[in-house]
Amino acid sequence: MNSTSSTDDVPAVSPLLEGLAKLASERSVRQFLAAALDQLIRAMDAQGGSLILVRDPTSRIREGELSAEALQQISAWEEGLERGLQSSDWRPIEEARLPISTRTIGDGEALLANGPLLMGGAVTGSLSLLLPCLEALPLAKRQELTSWLRTIGSLAEIIEQLTVTQHTLEQLTFLHETSQALTSTLDLQQVLDSTMELATSILDAQAATLMLIDEETNELVFNIPYGEKRELLHSYRMPMGEGIAGWVATHGEPALVNEVAVDDRFSRDADVRTGFLTKSVICVPLQIKDRTIGVLEALNKASTEGFTDDDLRLLGTLAAQASIAIENARLYRTLREERDKIVRIQEEARRALARDLHDTTLQRLSSIAMAVDHVRQLLQHEPDAASYELERVQRLVTQASREARVLLFELRPIALETHGLGGALRTYVDQLQTGNAPYFHFEDGGFNERLPTDVEGTAFVVVQEAINNARKHAAADNIWIRIMPGEDDLRITVEDDGQGFDPSAVQENANREAHLGLLSMQERAELIGADLEIRSAPGQGGRIALRIPLPASGE
Repeated sequence: MNSTSSTDDVPAVSPLLEGLAKLASERSVRQFLAAALDQLIRAMDAQGGSLILVRDPTSRIREGELSAEALQQISAWEEGLERGLQSSDWRPIEEARLPISTRTIGDGEALLANGPLLMGGAVTGSLSLLLPCLEALPLAKRQELTSWLRTIGSLAEIIEQLTVTQHTLEQLTFLHETSQALTSTLDLQQVLDSTMELATSILDAQAATLMLIDEETNELVFNIPYGEKRELLHSYRMPMGEGIAGWVATHGEPALVNEVAVDDRFSRDADVRTGFLTKSVICVPLQIKDRTIGVLEALNKASTEGFTDDDLRLLGTLAAQASIAIENARLYRTLREERDKIVRIQEEARRALARDLHDTTLQRLSSIAMAVDHVRQLLQHEPDAASYELERVQRLVTQASREARVLLFELRPIALETHGLGGALRTYVDQLQTGNAPYFHFEDGGFNERLPTDVEGTAFVVVQEAINNARKHAAADNIWIRIMPGEDDLRITVEDDGQGFDPSAVQENANREAHLGLLSMQERAELIGADLEIRSAPGQGGRIALRIPLPASGE
């Protein structure tokens, strides 16, 4: 005979297990405590209850109908608990035997029961229930209440650990995302923008700003604001010591202010300019090797609790990674600018060589070709006149050969490798000397030391360009080249007595072809850390001075 089962054969699920199923889904300790108290009041048919968990911060939840007498007693129990936890003589409770305290409320109308909550074997809170019409707590109710106390304490501990783990995971995720965002590009603008977006998002702030220090003006510049009033704050400047951000930049220390109105460091200037109302500020310095390069700040926390110490730690972590990313982006931009500068200088040098070849050597070779053809005709018709024409061809060949040697020397001065800068300049001047104006005067100042190869090469090209400018444009009778060694620098001057020029006009028209030489000289000087000074005036000749810093002895 087959038997069939019915729902009557299945044991009923206890209210405690039903409560556990729901409570286990909570992921916030405070939400869990509220749900637990609600479940417990219904499971125990209580009028109301109170639950306190003494942590940082303390959570206190009350629900249901609690008389004034019940509230007074509950407060006394909870205050005694808090005092006991703060004292060092609090004795631990054995989890197997949780003490339950009871007190009759009114004229026996209700019974107030209280028991401890344990986390990790230590008392961390208490639970109070107002039960109706009981003179004493029956054994079954006591056992059920004890089960709830153990369950609530154990689940609270698990949820708290899960919360800490989740918080740690979120921080690790944040660090990973931050690292990915800030290292995925070397574009400074994108780095700054990503930093602002991350700061606003992770801190749940209304806006964020990143201010870099302009060391030349000693100001903070709002390079990339994020959030409301973005366009109004763009490139806004403020003095270094002004406002909370200025204080952070000056002292190199973070600041957390949830009520800016009562902070003497706060300045309303930016708010007045933008119409943005700042209520709370969290600000940290951006530092590279103990050098502050700017500040990162978030404004107006969305929650009413304001910014926290955790927010400060997160923003500090973001600032540390952002500082490295900003420095890398700056270095990359500098290298790219230097590369572009070198490419531009090389291109200008190629154009100058092409012009020189066309204007001198090629023109001379064309003249020689025509002269040779003329000599051929003279040999057929006027042999006596051919001798004179051959002498002219010889002079043209000599001039072309000399010009070619000068161009080759300018391209790769062998003397620079063998005799150094002073010897190379002397050889170069000797090759330029033709016996006609301009006349060259050279003074080496007794300098015969060697400099780093790149410094010698670049310095030679700068002086060479200065000499060529004077030869081609000054219409000078004399050009003086002087080397003047000092204790910590080397000065080389190129001076002429020609027609001169207006340096300010040259700077304004630096992109013109005629002035590319001067621009090239300045850029080349910067490449070796040298200074270039240009002095001239119409009708008063010109003077170009190159000052090269010398390495200290032993370097």
